[in-house]
Amino acid sequence: MADSTTSPRELLWRTAIVAGVSTVGALVWSSRRRSAGGRHEMPDLPGAHEDGTAHVTPDGRLQQD
Repeated sequence: MADSTTSPRELLWRTAIVAGVSTVGALVWSSRRRSAGGRHEMPDLPGAHEDGTAHVTPDGRLQQD
């Protein structure tokens, strides 16, 4: 904590340094969270690479073509 001998200018510099380090840390964390293929890349799920197509019938059932 700041003692009584800390000047307002020194306190401002310390605050600016802490804010800058926090900002850089948040940017690095955010950029490292993203997957290598892009933000919206889906994970491989069973059946994700099946051949053929499917559609939903008017009564809500899933039908393979």
